[in-house]
Amino acid sequence: MKKTTLSQIAIAQLTLGASLVIAPMTSAQAQTVDIMMRAPQVMPEPNAVITAERTRASNLFKALTSVSIPIDDPRLKSMETYIKAGNIAAAEHVATDDPLFYNFRVANLAAKMSTRDESARAPLSDFVATFVGVVRDSDSTPATQLLTGNFYYRGDNAVITANGGTALPEAPMDLFSLKGTHYSQIASRNYSLKAVLKRVDGQQIVVNNAAVAHPDPAGLITSVAFVGAHAVAGTNRRMVEYSYREFMCTPIANWADGTSPDDRVGQDVDRMPGGSPNKFLTTCKNCHANMDGQRGAFGFLDYNDNQGIATFSTTVVQKMLRNADQYPQGFRMTNTSWINYANVGKNADQFGWRSPASGTGIGQFATMLSKSQGFSRCMVRRVFTDVCKRAPVATEESMVRSVADQFEASNYHMRNLFEMVVLRPECGIN
Repeated sequence: MKKTTLSQIAIAQLTLGASLVIAPMTSAQAQTVDIMMRAPQVMPEPNAVITAERTRASNLFKALTSVSIPIDDPRLKSMETYIKAGNIAAAEHVATDDPLFYNFRVANLAAKMSTRDESARAPLSDFVATFVGVVRDSDSTPATQLLTGNFYYRGDNAVITANGGTALPEAPMDLFSLKGTHYSQIASRNYSLKAVLKRVDGQQIVVNNAAVAHPDPAGLITSVAFVGAHAVAGTNRRMVEYSYREFMCTPIANWADGTSPDDRVGQDVDRMPGGSPNKFLTTCKNCHANMDGQRGAFGFLDYNDNQGIATFSTTVVQKMLRNADQYPQGFRMTNTSWINYANVGKNADQFGWRSPASGTGIGQFATMLSKSQGFSRCMVRRVFTDVCKRAPVATEESMVRSVADQFEASNYHMRNLFEMVVLRPECGIN
């Protein structure tokens, strides 16, 4: 079935605009809520004076939601009032409470992180929905749980049906397969993600068409979308590579290190490419030493492309042992242990590790990433790049680290991070 992408949602929303501001609510709370993305009626005021505060409100709203709304919109008037009173935080809250913030700014940022091509056109998925849900629920959920949480977000059928919608499909193959329709129907129906998403504790995977508890949950890293993007075929090295790329903002070339031990480099890596060991020692080893040291975390993980589901074994999956005759003396994986060799020199500084450099399984690997300074700095870089429309430059590294420290001090409050970044003078939003 054809997926509805977030970009297609955006097209619909640009036509319809935003719904009235609504607070997050659970199924047990009052059910009167607008679950659709629709525009409120705006009465034009052709003779009104557009103050500097209203203009600033418009700039902030667009930066935080990525959507321009009419200058006479009541949301901008509300923001203007707060700005005149010197309460810029309250003005920002108007924008970050709005459904447009979640359906546009947050969802598109998450979409770029969810697939291998890093495109905002990626379909709505369990990865994107969970990222959006954590941002919405930042008051109670620190962003570190994007990597460590044993939960996911899905559509809340109780809220949807109570407000006139048709229940979303929720069979295991709809929820936990990339070929399912649960998330694509949320997108195609143009629902407000703020209104309809709910958190479900306990990640699950599909075994024989039935949902079972995930044996080694690790937030977004074990989401079906992320596994489907990076554990399909291959040897699960991409799971390590893209965990660093998406959650530490560091492509493999930037954390490669030829001085790292090569005792964990797999048997499938030729030590004599082109008949000479020099290429391995000067080129191949640089990436493989660090990447192979940690890929053991994913030793039991695989992806069934035919069904679109993640699979998990109790022994090392066969693809991790393929081409063993390439270099039989190389490392042969027998369990899910891993070692982080990217913890010296430049890597020690850029990642700022604060947890053990070895462990077992995906959950411990993800915990290591989440506790690092590299993770908090990466979240700052991602938000800055998305909101300010450019990546921080090298001379702004001190700004990135300062904001990251504030982010950690706020208990990793992801929604507040957007509000902190947009006010930075480096961002250029007046």
